[in-house]
Amino acid sequence: MILQEATQSLSATNVRNIDATHTLASASLKAAERLMALNFDYARVSIDLAADNVRPAGSGDWPAIASQRSLTLRQATENTAAWLRGFYVLSCETQGELAELVSSRAKDVSESMNSMLGKLAQSGPAGSGGAAEMFSSVMAASRSIFNQVINTTQQMTAASIAAAGQPIQSTADVSGQVARAERKKAA
Repeated sequence: MILQEATQSLSATNVRNIDATHTLASASLKAAERLMALNFDYARVSIDLAADNVRPAGSGDWPAIASQRSLTLRQATENTAAWLRGFYVLSCETQGELAELVSSRAKDVSESMNSMLGKLAQSGPAGSGGAAEMFSSVMAASRSIFNQVINTTQQMTAASIAAAGQPIQSTADVSGQVARAERKKAA
């Protein structure tokens, strides 16, 4: 009877694993769709900027051409910075969703294994209870370490998102300063 309950518990865990795999696939596809939309938007804006850059500003009007090119460079840099921020935010959100899913599944599997081991220890030979308790404590320690790794990874990803746009934003600021200086020279 106890063996049958353990088998049913394991079967139920497998069904939950299949559901979790479906959820994982859905989250991955949703993230891929968002990434494609981000890439298409970036490509559209980049093509528009490139088209603006090749339009003649007028023959011989070098200050206007230089100003136009500087403006286009600044806009392209800002577009790239926006894409990078969007990419990092998307990756952080996706990582968070997947980490929650994996963490909940690991906890569920660990609890199911502990329950099954407890039931098997009751029906097993004398002395098997100590082995089941040892295995349960190892599972609990593993789950604790896994949760710490997930939390640390999430914190590092959030910190990298904040830092990711800084160098590019600095480049955009320099490009803007160059464009303003060139406009002052032209005026």
